Amino acid sequence: MFYYLDGGAFVNKYKERCLEREDCVIKKLVCIVAVLLLCVSTILVLAETDETRDIFKEGIEYTKQGKYDQAIQKFTQVITNDKDYANAYLALGIVYINKKMESEAVELLEKAVMLDPDNKKTYFILARLYEKVEKEQKAIQAWEKYLTLNPDKKHIEIAKKHLKRLRNKNEFKNNK
Repeated sequence: MFYYLDGGAFVNKYKERCLEREDCVIKKLVCIVAVLLLCVSTILVLAETDETRDIFKEGIEYTKQGKYDQAIQKFTQVITNDKDYANAYLALGIVYINKKMESEAVELLEKAVMLDPDNKKTYFILARLYEKVEKEQKAIQAWEKYLTLNPDKKHIEIAKKHLKRLRNKNEFKNNK
């Protein structure tokens, strides 16, 4: 573009155009930096997720080996890294069941159910645990919820047997 103005006006217009270009370049640089930061943060989250999964797997291995204290450390580390990792609460609850620490297990399994309300396995284990600690009403509710989650035929029969026994027990208590 040509300016047919006096020299001062031309210089001022030229400075304005340069400033506009600098603003444009700065805006582009800011966008590039923002995209790079987003990419880096995404990579860090994915790396942390992979690391968390690896720690979880270590906890599973310790559980299989009966090394419950090491498993507790690993699952606790997973929960510290990701407070919404429902399977870590479930796995830790199972470890506490194996250590005969039922009240702690109940709390962990209840947290797992809150985080993942459609996990059949959690409801199955929680229902059995409620029975063990004589919380029949909660066991009935857990079994009923479990049946709504479309378990396989074998487990449907198990759940129905437990429900029938619990309801009969409840009925017997109410008739006394």
